[in-house]
Amino acid sequence: MIFGLIGSSTNTPAPSLNDLIKLDCENPQELRNIGEAMNTVSYSDTLDKVFESLLSILVHVHENQIVHRDVKPGNFLVHNGTLILIDFGSAADLEPMANSLLPRRRGLEDGNRVAFSPIYCAPEMFIELNNSPTAFDIFSSALLFCQLLFSYLEERMDAGFHQQLMEAEWDLNVWLSNELSTKLRPRGLDHSLEYLANRPGLWTLLVEMLSEEPSKRPTAQQVIARFQRILTERDDEVPQDGPFFQMVIDSLETCEIPTVSRPLSFVATFSRTKSLGLVLSEVLDDDAGDDENDNDETNSLLWNEATKDAVAGEVFVKDVVSNSQAEELGIFQVGDRLLGIGELTFSNGGFEKAVEMLQDQPTRAKNIKLSFDRIRIRDNEAISMIPSEEVEIHIADLGAWSSLGKRKAQEDAFVLHEIHDTKDQSVLVAGILDGHGGKAASTMVSEELPTILSNQLLVNRRSLPEALDESWEIVCQSYRQQCAKEDECVADYDPREGILMANTGSKDLVAGTTASIMALDEKTGKLTILNCGDSRSMVINSKGKAQFVTKDHTPQTEQHRLQEGTEAGLDYSLPQCRLSRWFLSVGDYEYAVGRSLEGQFATSKGIVSDPDVSTILVEPAEILLSASDGLWEVMDSSEVAMDLSNMRKEEISASDAARTLCSMAIKKGTSDNVSAVVVFL
Repeated sequence: MIFGLIGSSTNTPAPSLNDLIKLDCENPQELRNIGEAMNTVSYSDTLDKVFESLLSILVHVHENQIVHRDVKPGNFLVHNGTLILIDFGSAADLEPMANSLLPRRRGLEDGNRVAFSPIYCAPEMFIELNNSPTAFDIFSSALLFCQLLFSYLEERMDAGFHQQLMEAEWDLNVWLSNELSTKLRPRGLDHSLEYLANRPGLWTLLVEMLSEEPSKRPTAQQVIARFQRILTERDDEVPQDGPFFQMVIDSLETCEIPTVSRPLSFVATFSRTKSLGLVLSEVLDDDAGDDENDNDETNSLLWNEATKDAVAGEVFVKDVVSNSQAEELGIFQVGDRLLGIGELTFSNGGFEKAVEMLQDQPTRAKNIKLSFDRIRIRDNEAISMIPSEEVEIHIADLGAWSSLGKRKAQEDAFVLHEIHDTKDQSVLVAGILDGHGGKAASTMVSEELPTILSNQLLVNRRSLPEALDESWEIVCQSYRQQCAKEDECVADYDPREGILMANTGSKDLVAGTTASIMALDEKTGKLTILNCGDSRSMVINSKGKAQFVTKDHTPQTEQHRLQEGTEAGLDYSLPQCRLSRWFLSVGDYEYAVGRSLEGQFATSKGIVSDPDVSTILVEPAEILLSASDGLWEVMDSSEVAMDLSNMRKEEISASDAARTLCSMAIKKGTSDNVSAVVVFL
């Protein structure tokens, strides 16, 4: 009724701003439909008028002591070139009339529990009368403006922006720094920055509007007054944008800123609505020789062998409950050792500590992740599947770790498996998958590659380099076929909570992954490394020097190949360099990789999954490392090589070394997920 009433002069219901945003999704950097409704002729004029109209409304609402609390595109109608705010169902009245029969502070009682949009919600979530309550709307209006400014018109992308900002602790400068260094970002950021460059002071204004502390946000009246001074170029009255943002603007045109395979380390994700189905236990003194409750002789052997060198406080899987989540996952064995709960390390605190950490997981979390490792069968003579012969390369220790870092979702995955038969094959497979746009690609490769490689080695009797190369090609083809089905490879999104399980994305973006996989033939000491993208593997000698390092496949290093493809008539994108990085344009996104496993559309633009495959001889006392680019973003190869060598000298385990590298990268400010696999020879 309201839509029709407002639009009665045109005999059609007035459109909401959200309706127009959906129409502009096809050409997000033009805002054509919004511009027509606002009676403007250019992208810049449209943004200016929307911002002024939005803040003028809030000035009026706040002067009347009302906080709307649900500022979002769906609650604005567009009519006669202006915005109209509707739906005050979540509003708070800060000063109800004294003679009103309604309770005072209407809308602020009962713990401020009101409906709001999670995508446009301020960090405080619920307002307080004595803590700048109207600042809630200021934050939401800045988010709405940034949605139009950065062309985040698809809901998943808009939700992703809110997540990124939260991970940056609501600091827009930190968000921009992270966005400039990310592997995959939506196109159009440079377009937005050009708009901001022509309005000095607007960036600082947005930074203040998005401040985490409500009292630090300007009022609606202050915002509109400053914006009008910005538009009239009264520089002396407008706060400057700061050296970081100026550096970004100056760099717009430059790039000067720099099955028979068996998992040995893995992460299991459980739903919190059901029992895990794991029987966890410490090794107690009275365990020795007491197997009266264990009817499975193999389980008994596994438990005794896996725990024979156990340290006090370590917790292991003693059994798996039938018809449980753990059994459905199908990856657990008796003797698997607990390494971490959620993002926290489990440091030998004993069974009661493990239970305490499980209970302390965030109550809102729907899932819980547990990290485990297990002994290698080669080192377990009690249940050995191969003869205990001398081998040229002995694996002294190995381990893996993944950390979220500043990200909302974990898109990395790792591989740490052993493959062997009873005759002449014993291969360790270790590596990193660095996903982007969701975890579909990285997860699929980590789950399927070891089994395919095992089949290629033991059934088809391929050489290790051939087997690894062919296995990668098979899993890439399988992934693309899977992605041909609608939404199969799109990042998970919860519209109710406004949560996107990826760093960025939309319903049209297909997830991808880089890969760096090492396969060591322990009989011969030959190491085969497959590398596709900018994750990195390296061999470190006994003196702490990088003996071998894979080559990163960036758009810049792929320039010759892409140019040849273009000259041959292919619709390849050519490398471009703006905002301090090289990228390839793929639809509405910019990719910072030249090779990676991607969907059909990205492949048509020249991002191929062709790997480099190298084989070298390794020696005892060397160290193998694969890590995602979250590590290499803040540390170089020589630095990491020396750090790992020193850790080994200090007798730090491979698992702790992998964990320490991830922690170091996070402390140094990496903006990405960080994963590492470490093998001590």
